[in-house]
Amino acid sequence: MVWMKKRRCWVVALACLIAVGCVWGWMRYAPVWRYPQPIPFEGTPPGGTPPASPPVRQPVSYRGAPPDLASLRAAAKGSNVVIVVLDAARADHFGCYGYPRDTTPNLDRLARESLVFEQHFAQYPHTAPSTASLLTSQYPDTHGIPGAGKVGDPYMPVIGPDTFTMEQGLASAGFGTFLFTANVHASPAVGIGTDFQQISLVGKASPHWRGGPGRGSGRRGRRTAETARERSLAVALLSEVQQQLDAKPSTPFFAYIHLLPPHIPYEAPPEFKALYKGKTPPGYRQGRPAFTKVAARFHATVPPAPGPEWVNIYDANLRWGDWAVGELEAMLERAGILDDTLLLITADHGEGLREHEYEHHTSCPYDEALHIPLLIRFPGPRRVAGRVGALTQTVDLLPTIFDLCGVPCPKSGVQGRSLVPLLAGQTEKVNDYVFARTSGKYPCYVVHDQHSALLLYEGGKLRALYDLDSDPGQTRNVIAEQPERAAALTRAFEAFAKTQRYPPLHFVDPHFKPAARPKQPQMKVSEETKRQLRALGYVQ
Repeated sequence: MVWMKKRRCWVVALACLIAVGCVWGWMRYAPVWRYPQPIPFEGTPPGGTPPASPPVRQPVSYRGAPPDLASLRAAAKGSNVVIVVLDAARADHFGCYGYPRDTTPNLDRLARESLVFEQHFAQYPHTAPSTASLLTSQYPDTHGIPGAGKVGDPYMPVIGPDTFTMEQGLASAGFGTFLFTANVHASPAVGIGTDFQQISLVGKASPHWRGGPGRGSGRRGRRTAETARERSLAVALLSEVQQQLDAKPSTPFFAYIHLLPPHIPYEAPPEFKALYKGKTPPGYRQGRPAFTKVAARFHATVPPAPGPEWVNIYDANLRWGDWAVGELEAMLERAGILDDTLLLITADHGEGLREHEYEHHTSCPYDEALHIPLLIRFPGPRRVAGRVGALTQTVDLLPTIFDLCGVPCPKSGVQGRSLVPLLAGQTEKVNDYVFARTSGKYPCYVVHDQHSALLLYEGGKLRALYDLDSDPGQTRNVIAEQPERAAALTRAFEAFAKTQRYPPLHFVDPHFKPAARPKQPQMKVSEETKRQLRALGYVQ
């Protein structure tokens, strides 16, 4: 009898424990089941929960003995230059930038033998003006290539005939120059890259270029009519690169390779999509912009997936782009030129995944669309590897490459700064600020330093300030709490704006009337090209 009473007590106690566990489980998880947005953070990823203390960034931190100026230039002298652009690749989804998911194994391996630039920013979250900034070292309000256009406008501005370009300068120094692109908005189809000596367009870029208004000589174009459905764009582009390598181009050469992944349309092979399908993305959240009305939704032929699964699809496409970089590295190694090549891996912009309600990138002024990766792998037997914490930006690439390769750089027209003195330890910074702008219904200029980001919307009335030390995810507008900081960044923008060919002072002064821009060279855009641009989100 006694043992039965004891048994009953144990049963009651066990039932109580189960009941407590159920109540705790319901309290912990029921809000997630009932309200799936936002999903709780896992860990402390970039853009997620603010860290307990801000990270300490060194201007440059090398693994091993730091190189001097002469050794950096000696390593790059006579080498090939290859720039690889992953379209719409945001830095904080790379493993080497802190993302806990295995999206970039090849790039992470390359990062261990490269310089990784931690605070690198695009000038525009849009392919055409961003690529123009890379190839000219000019800000968008100087080179004049616009952001998203209107479908009804059959003409599109191109880089002006008096504008110095990277491919033009390297060709004059004896480099063979090659353009490989799978994005119509980084191609001669819209007036970008017409100075390259040899041009290979694949997929959606290929049918819409018929020679263009190019200014170079001896140029020949290679076009393929294959689309993404007929053949993977990444494979098609790599095939074009392989054909050029098989032809054993004379060295040195400069190749600009623009891969479409992870950009929409999200067409990663099934094996990449399966890696993340149905899983909770690390640190995923959905938030709001400083002003609700400015957020831009994307209307494409392929609508975005709901919440977390959209991030999974994006990560799968980034993994696809990473695979392509690994294949390219193997091609260069088989050709025996990898260690004779200055290899730069970057992006034209990032991607908004609803952290601030923005879908995709063209209108997004936040770090998810502007903070991009930059890896530089030096040639030669000695690996120059480490991390760079100083502020850098897309316009700095041209003068840096020219400085390293010993190629003369024009004193006028080039607005970026060489990073070589920074890498050699001669200075702790080359930029106090980086400047970027967006397009859309509510255009915005962004002023970024190491500690803050100021958003200035066109018309000068809407402004937001974010404290990046305490709020790296840019979730709280503190402009009312830090007016002096906002004023200092505004003054920096005003000084910058006055140096541009088309001063964008209407972003701070509602009474400022921008001067009418002189007519730039234009090219007619076919209906088919406009359809493809609309599918990629670049026309409205």
